Amino acid sequence: MAGAALGQTTPDLTAQKAEARALEKRLPVPTLAPKVSFDLSPARQERFQTFLPKTYRKLSQREPLQVLVLGDASALKIHEGKPVETFPGVFAEALAAQFYYTGGVKVGPARGAAEAPTIGLRVLARPGGSVLDAASILQSTARQAPVDVVMICYGQGDAGMQPPAFARAVNAALAGAKQLGAEVILCSPWLPVAAQSESVLGLTRPLADALKEAAQELGVLYADLGDLSRLLTIPAPETQDEAQVFERVESAYREFFRLEEDGGFTPKVGLHQALGRLIYKDLLDAPPSLPWQTTGAKVRPEGGDGLTLTYSLKNSGTKAMEITALPLIASGWKPVEAKAKVKVEPGAAPVMTVRYVAENGVPPLQEAVLRLPLLICSGTYTHVETLRASVEPVGIVWGLETQFNQETGFLASCQVVNPGKTLIKGDWQAEFAGQKLTGTLDLPSEGTQPLNLRFDLPKESPAVNRVPLKLTLNVAGQTLTATRQVTLTRNLGLDQAIPLTATPGTKSPAPVTLTAKANAKALTLTFDLPGDGALQDAPDGSGPSWQVEMNLDARSYGKRLEQGSTATVRATGMAVDGAGKVHPVAEWAFGTGYAANFAPKEFQAGLSTGSEGRQITLTVPRSYLYLHEWALDNGNSQMGLGVRLTLQGTEGYVTYHLPLTAKAVNDVEALVVLELTAKPTARATVDVE
Repeated sequence: MAGAALGQTTPDLTAQKAEARALEKRLPVPTLAPKVSFDLSPARQERFQTFLPKTYRKLSQREPLQVLVLGDASALKIHEGKPVETFPGVFAEALAAQFYYTGGVKVGPARGAAEAPTIGLRVLARPGGSVLDAASILQSTARQAPVDVVMICYGQGDAGMQPPAFARAVNAALAGAKQLGAEVILCSPWLPVAAQSESVLGLTRPLADALKEAAQELGVLYADLGDLSRLLTIPAPETQDEAQVFERVESAYREFFRLEEDGGFTPKVGLHQALGRLIYKDLLDAPPSLPWQTTGAKVRPEGGDGLTLTYSLKNSGTKAMEITALPLIASGWKPVEAKAKVKVEPGAAPVMTVRYVAENGVPPLQEAVLRLPLLICSGTYTHVETLRASVEPVGIVWGLETQFNQETGFLASCQVVNPGKTLIKGDWQAEFAGQKLTGTLDLPSEGTQPLNLRFDLPKESPAVNRVPLKLTLNVAGQTLTATRQVTLTRNLGLDQAIPLTATPGTKSPAPVTLTAKANAKALTLTFDLPGDGALQDAPDGSGPSWQVEMNLDARSYGKRLEQGSTATVRATGMAVDGAGKVHPVAEWAFGTGYAANFAPKEFQAGLSTGSEGRQITLTVPRSYLYLHEWALDNGNSQMGLGVRLTLQGTEGYVTYHLPLTAKAVNDVEALVVLELTAKPTARATVDVE
């Protein structure tokens, strides 16, 4: 009655609902874009998609992602940690957290939409693994499961490799990853430590620098795991001398490692966490710059086995800096004297000087620069920087590729490089096996001149012959000499005994010979041992008394002339007659392109005693060499062969080689030629070292 008295009416709810719906239709439709990258800024998304576009798309859609890790197993060693706690796992965990993969990271295949999405981590790192293996793994074992991203983490075991050879192997690995449709992250080796860390800290830095250079040229993501400026923050010290500066840095870095009972050092979880975060940070942001720059690096030979490095160290900051630049051992050169500590005003660039001596003979150059690392410290900054120093007055650059099937002569690849801005004239002379070649040098500014070092092969030489090649240059008022050892190995034939070479500096009781035999079913290598004392029981009574290591390139003839790698087939045994043990064999053991499971039990190895003495044999089934044409009695049906036989004798272990080479044993260029005929041709393998 009160409502009626006031003239009010009951609301029509149906009409109000209709008006509300009409109003909603006139409002703009909201658009909610799915948030796939969470807090990634546009700049970070762009950088991510620049390096890993396919990976970014998969992560955005939360599809299963497969990460494959290749490298030397030592790079992934971890004290009291799991595989997912190594730096590749930490990197993958960062991706999982960023893109909300609720299943996290799993070792093995990734899971898809039916379950919580995961990132799969697959590790194919091998003990003693080399970058030379990477392309072969990508063409064999890696194909057993899908691969989206390949993390290439080599260098720990390749410290003795020349940077150009390392870069070529990396390029081969990148080509293999491309065939799989996978994207690549290149990771340099982390810095090693030792009881005397000054002897090892810089050993892998030339390779890391070559890796960085290759990544920049090819547009591939590169992460420097040896960048101390990203791993250490050391309070600025009071005035210290060079030794104290090094000790302060080394002791801080050593905290990342555990000292094992055998004297080795194993990375702790903390180092792997820092390295994994570093890789992820480099995927999103360019590495930070440092407050100094090094420029104008040059080296000049000094005496027979020394050189002097000069470079400019510029303060690119706004305040004066106390800088300590400590040269490190690398590339076969050991620093003996340095101007290491200097105060640098803003914009100033004093010239620094370092003197080096060769550790084991002057190493050859295979590129026009010499890569020399420095440990540079200033305030709280610590960084190992690698200089690319040009060689003055000229650089002698050797091409050390092995030459197979040389008939009457060979051409030693060598060129002279002028790094300067002025014309250089001079002359050269080369001597080899009694032959002498001469010529003139006419090098324009920043020019290169190849030398025609074509020599005849020595006649009536032994099956294996090492001959020095001496090159002398007279330029800019200086006489420069370079001596290289050339190993000539005649092509081997079947049923012919070839002597092996003992490791230099070891005492061997008598020569050991190798004889190869082949038929329609198998290839057999027979090692004839010397007399008494050549083979004894191992000192501990349980270890092997003998070991055969064989590398065999059994690709087809055309493929065998290409770059590639093999994996060692290893057999061991005791000093008593009987069968030996053939150890597991890699899928690509017989050359890049092989991809099979080779059962060790199908090989045969053993020691026997006969009327002519003791023999060790190793037999490979013909069926396992399925890519080879296997045309017996044909000199063009060839294989690459390299062997090492280690015997426990009265003087300890002695290793015999064929060939004796400085090249990595799994490199096809470390092999000689075996012709499947009892009448081999007069051709030879030429290895300039």
